[in-house]
Amino acid sequence: MKATLGALPTGEGWAYELKWDGMRLVARCEVSASGNRLTLRSGSGRDVTNSFPELDDLPTQIGVSAVLDGEAVVFDGDGPSFGRLQNRMHVNQPSSRLVAEHPVVYVIFDLLELEGRSLIDLPYTTRRQVLRELVDDGPICRVPPAVEGDGRALLELARQRGLEGIVAKRLTSRYQPGGRTRDWIKVKLRQRQEFVLGGWLPGQGTLSGQIGSLLIGHWDQGVLRFAGAVGSGLTDRHRTLLRDRLTASPTCPFESVPPLSKPPTWVVPELVVEVEYGSWADDGLLRHPVYAGLRLDQNPADVVRELPP
Repeated sequence: MKATLGALPTGEGWAYELKWDGMRLVARCEVSASGNRLTLRSGSGRDVTNSFPELDDLPTQIGVSAVLDGEAVVFDGDGPSFGRLQNRMHVNQPSSRLVAEHPVVYVIFDLLELEGRSLIDLPYTTRRQVLRELVDDGPICRVPPAVEGDGRALLELARQRGLEGIVAKRLTSRYQPGGRTRDWIKVKLRQRQEFVLGGWLPGQGTLSGQIGSLLIGHWDQGVLRFAGAVGSGLTDRHRTLLRDRLTASPTCPFESVPPLSKPPTWVVPELVVEVEYGSWADDGLLRHPVYAGLRLDQNPADVVRELPP
């Protein structure tokens, strides 16, 4: 279930949670006399169990078979750090040193199944209550608070702590797998969203022949619309990370070939990157975009332009 970008809903009937700036994970905990088993899947459905060995004891800590929804978060002090999480998101079977340097905490905000019984048709308040009773906060997982009433105070707290924003959830809402819904509204303090990578332009000087900037876009009514080029924020590590995963394409994947300063290298639009930006220009391009990271946990087909209603 995914939230829709929007303005802060007010009045009765809503709960508010902090937005954790992590990697979405659905955790299936299987507990039985023959042994416990954990399966972690990203937002795109990919099995990422081996990427987070510190969560192996989650079924034991939960104590019953359950399916949980939450985010893998790496903290820097009291707040989440998407930059530190980038060191873990793309690593299968990380070393013990990497796990120790950037430990992941599973922040759980929903309960989808308990002892074989689906809970998705129960209201949010009931699922949240059972989850809170089921999970004790510990070193590998925690259930964050949900505030009912007025969300403005929590939004201001998020602003003071430099967080991404908050999510408002309708108290009566059932869990709707696989789609965006206005029963969950994400309220962002920073302009940031995912984009599909459709190509790249070479850099200059020492970056000649290497990725200098990324050509990004979003889906709109079945076509990939060009949203601009982003080079700020790219590091040598991420240039290598991206090059190792790109599949060249002989044709432009965007709706039309954008005017570019250099000959581009087109790629199959199968990778998702996260970008911060100042605003959208009238021509549909981003102003002041800055690369934030690669999102292998996101399905490129789900990437659309996010604008509040």
